[in-house]
Amino acid sequence: MKLFNYIFTDLDGPILDGKYKHYNCYKDIITNGGGNAIDIDEYWEMKRNRVKRDVLLKISLYGKTYDDYLNEWLAKIEEIKYLDMDLLKPNVIHTLKKWEKITDNLYLVTARRKKENLYYQLNNNNLFELFDKIVCCDFGVVNSKYMSLKNISIDKYRGVFIGDTEEDMNTAELLQIKSIAITNGLREKKYLKANYYYDEIKDINISRC
Repeated sequence: MKLFNYIFTDLDGPILDGKYKHYNCYKDIITNGGGNAIDIDEYWEMKRNRVKRDVLLKISLYGKTYDDYLNEWLAKIEEIKYLDMDLLKPNVIHTLKKWEKITDNLYLVTARRKKENLYYQLNNNNLFELFDKIVCCDFGVVNSKYMSLKNISIDKYRGVFIGDTEEDMNTAELLQIKSIAITNGLREKKYLKANYYYDEIKDINISRC
C-alpha cells in the first residue's frame, strides 16, 4: 500500500510562479486605461496581502471603471503570451516524479477558463504526463475545487491537498483531509490555515505529513 491514496495540488503558486504573468497583465491593462502601473514588487506585495483591487486601481491612476478592468483581466490573463511568462518553481518536476511513487493518485486541481490553454501550458512545461488526472474547475465559483472532488472516495488519513490560497485550504477542510500551504505563492502565510507550511513544494517532507 502506498503512503497516500490521493495527493492533490494546485497549479498556480505551488508549481508555477505567476508573478510575472499577473504583473504584466495588470500593467498592460493599466497602460491601456491611461494609468501608471506601480512597480512589480509593490504590486506583488499588495496581491499577496489581499489589498482590494479598487485600491490598486486608484493608486495606478486607472482611467476606466472597475468593471472595465475586471472584464479585460478575465479576457487576457489566460492568453498564451501571459502564460508563457509563468516560471516553474524550483525542483518541481523532480519532486512530482518522487510523489508518483508514494501515491495511487496524483491530481492537479486548478481553476481555469480556457482548458486548451491550460493543456498547452502543462505540455510546454513538461508537466502534463506527471499527473494521473487534471481537474479543471469552474473559474470564479465558490468552492469549485471542493465541488469537483467531493464525490471521490478519499481516505482522510491518506489524502492531502497542497495549495497557496484560502480556497485550497478550505477545500482540504471540506474534504476532511490534510492541508499543506505553500507560503511563497499568492498569499502570505498569515492568511492560510493549514496543517503544514512550507515555502516551496521542493521543501515538503511529505512522508511526515
